[in-house]
Amino acid sequence: MNAERHAIIGRRLKTVPTMLAVTAIALFGFPFIAPLAAISDLARLRFKLPKLRVYLFTLQYLVNDSAEIVAAPFLWLGRAPVETYDRIQMLSADVLVKRADQLLGVRLDLAANALAQIAPGPVIVIARHVSVFDSTLPPLICNTAGLTTRGVIMADMLADPGFDLIYGRLGWKFIQRDDGPGALAQISELASMADESTALLIFPEGRVFSPSVLERTMERLVEKSPERAARLAGLERSLPPRPGGVIGLLAAVPEADVVLISHEGLDNFEGLADLATKVPLNSNVVVSARRIARSEIPTRPAEQVEWLDELWLAQDNEIGRSVSKQV
Repeated sequence: MNAERHAIIGRRLKTVPTMLAVTAIALFGFPFIAPLAAISDLARLRFKLPKLRVYLFTLQYLVNDSAEIVAAPFLWLGRAPVETYDRIQMLSADVLVKRADQLLGVRLDLAANALAQIAPGPVIVIARHVSVFDSTLPPLICNTAGLTTRGVIMADMLADPGFDLIYGRLGWKFIQRDDGPGALAQISELASMADESTALLIFPEGRVFSPSVLERTMERLVEKSPERAARLAGLERSLPPRPGGVIGLLAAVPEADVVLISHEGLDNFEGLADLATKVPLNSNVVVSARRIARSEIPTRPAEQVEWLDELWLAQDNEIGRSVSKQV
């Protein structure tokens, strides 16, 4: 057994039992946990029961994940086609989107021309990352537009065995943070899957946005690349994009256009804890998509970095103007 295979088995021996155990506790503890959450809400005069709603949404997530875990070995033994894994992935995402609407008051609002901007493939989809919730938005939207999504996500997500077992079988690439050479090699593998029915997804920021992370990232960028730091100094709601992955995909799939997926409405909710006192939100997550023809993108890597920075800054400014109008 090689070292990589040994590491995979070792990881899953930890993550799979843990996820199943947490799901069992959350599910079979429902008669006790749900009343306690409701009592806690009412004691604080929170009559819309935010803690109970967040618990129910979390329970749905855990059940989805555990269902994927249970199904995975049967799918593998039955040599299920990749389309089956795609359907499972999309079904899980669709259920969570519906529960987010029903329980959390979070609704998707697609811009009128968003779907028309995505197909046909191959396209490179780049998206901002401000919350654990927005990682499912691009695949869901691309699937609605008729494309299958293959993407690059941080290896941190391997702690979730559902991601590990389902997304891994779909060919998604889990990249170790700050491992440039390894990331580029995996991006090349990802690019080999590109065809007219495929969207290749990457989150250029590399991690979830927060003001403190932005401050630290900009401090490092000042030391590493003062020119880029000066160019991106106006960022307020996004992290500076890491250009390596995007440039790698542009080089590996020279015929692909780029689609920028933007969204507003999740910026203040990095995780479930941020929702625990605020739901139901009764607000929309406004999602837009803009297709950029390959002819509009520079061909030299240095110019592509500048292009990506300017695109990210323009997106950040546009979101800032939109937020200002709503205040």
